[in-house]
Amino acid sequence: MIKVVALDADDTLWHSESRFQQTQARLSEILDQYAPHDQVQAHLHELEVRNIKLFGFGIKGFTLSMIEAAIEISQGRITAPEIHEIVMMGKAMLDAPMELLDGVAETVGLLAKDYPLFMITKGDHMDQYNKIGNSGLADHFTQIEVVMNKDVAAYREVFSRHDVNAEQIMMVGNSIPSDILPILELGGHGVYIPYHVTASFERHETEPESPRYRRLSRIQELPALLQKLNGG
Repeated sequence: MIKVVALDADDTLWHSESRFQQTQARLSEILDQYAPHDQVQAHLHELEVRNIKLFGFGIKGFTLSMIEAAIEISQGRITAPEIHEIVMMGKAMLDAPMELLDGVAETVGLLAKDYPLFMITKGDHMDQYNKIGNSGLADHFTQIEVVMNKDVAAYREVFSRHDVNAEQIMMVGNSIPSDILPILELGGHGVYIPYHVTASFERHETEPESPRYRRLSRIQELPALLQKLNGG
């Protein structure tokens, strides 16, 4: 029996990665005179991966990585106005209005009637909690966890702290590496709902082969799946 439903936040409940992609595209335009677009994107990705250990996940770290990429790609020739535009792009992302995915509000409200809901997300604490507050969804969740990374150790710590058996948990998210694989390793159920774009460090070539894994096309299908798995 699945007794607890845990949900990812970014790109599962609300739009996020599409804004990162749009900002990265603008960065490539700013750096057009210094390097081809694909080289800019590759170098930015390399810096993001390297800087995650220092900055964690989130818009602030992403903005710092963009500035570092601009300085390195331009070999220090980037101008102050161009740096200022990059900083303003990061601030615009932080100030962007909350936009829930289709069907999220109704589905989360429906699930909360029958299950304790956990929100498990990663990123900058201030940024994530601002988004959670602006989403209008917080009251539906029994527990809200913002973690530095979503791996087996992080999930195990959260579930242990709340005295929840991982085998009775369904984790729902748009990232196979962050939302699905760790839960399956702990014996729980994973539901993958892909978003139309995926961050470079969240991509995964293959889907898991496990009887506890499901793929849905939209979150509205989740209540029926839970009812089926729990025997109606």
